[in-house]
Amino acid sequence: MNKKRLIPEILIFIAVVCAVWIFTTNDAFLYKTGVARITKVRSEYTGSRTGTDGSRSFREKYYRQTITAVMKNGSHKGETVTLTASFTSSGVYDTEYSAGDFIFVEALKASGDGLTGTVTGTKRDALVITILTILFGLFLLIGGRRGALTILSLVLNMAAFYVVLMLYTRGINMLVATIPMTVFFTAMLLFFMYGKSERTWISFVATLVTVAATTLIAAAVIRFGGRVDYDFMDYLNQPYEQRDANLIFLSEILVGCLGAVMDVVVTMVMTVDQIAETGQAPGRGDFIASCRAVGDDLIGTMIGLMFFTNIAASLPFFLLSLRNGIGLQTVIRYNIFFELARFLTGSIGVVLAIPVSASVAVYYYRRRMTQ
Repeated sequence: MNKKRLIPEILIFIAVVCAVWIFTTNDAFLYKTGVARITKVRSEYTGSRTGTDGSRSFREKYYRQTITAVMKNGSHKGETVTLTASFTSSGVYDTEYSAGDFIFVEALKASGDGLTGTVTGTKRDALVITILTILFGLFLLIGGRRGALTILSLVLNMAAFYVVLMLYTRGINMLVATIPMTVFFTAMLLFFMYGKSERTWISFVATLVTVAATTLIAAAVIRFGGRVDYDFMDYLNQPYEQRDANLIFLSEILVGCLGAVMDVVVTMVMTVDQIAETGQAPGRGDFIASCRAVGDDLIGTMIGLMFFTNIAASLPFFLLSLRNGIGLQTVIRYNIFFELARFLTGSIGVVLAIPVSASVAVYYYRRRMTQ
């Protein structure tokens, strides 16, 4: 990396991040919903309740906040508004507001006591967009051209995902729409990252074969393993049709295992490629031994990655359920069943990716070396 170019690039990166932060902090004019900035907060204790989690009792404290804020948009821009909110000591279902926070305000009403309204949530776009700017900037600083291609592939994949969602809302079968999206995801990521090469084509084929096999296994389990209860799938419209829910769940599995499978496939193909580039003519047994050694190193870390990726979002709910006396078996069966199912299916995909990618790569390179 050229050090003379690095310092100006870092300075430009810092300037862009600061500019994005300043703009998004002051972008209230873009919102139709009222936005206000809190200038003063007074909190007062209103009481407490005693509960039990099945093993010990605990006390939940309740507070009421009187908030003074200044409107940042709308017809009342610049006016002071008085709001009320409440929060608990645990902060599970509510938020404690502080001076300097930007909030959304609705139901504004002018009266003899001044302007009043209702707090509906915290405005967090400045934080989210600034973090995305830092992420993309690091892609460009560290990855250069490859980082730019990664950003482009991410944008295209997000656009493809949006198209699939729109197709589903118009009555298109979710699984039928997800299959071409998965092919598109795989192609964009591999070809943008590694270019048009033999390794890319082999990785592309091996990834699709592995993901297809994993999805077929999941479909067979759903078909012959008994009825799956989707009542606790939060985003599913109620009442739901069993077939539609099955297809949505299969679509989740199809997309969910793609990333981990692709990582394993690329690593295995590169291993075989490096062995083939030594100029020697190793036998099938040598290829298999090398692939097995690499696969043994990959399985543990990738399965751990699948576990934490699928379970992480459920940990707060899991802990709260146990704290409130809900049994472990009940939580697993109804609340985190789908996360566990995605983890187990993704793990199967990781394991399958090793022999599938190794077989495809070994077959191709041995055939090329013997010609």
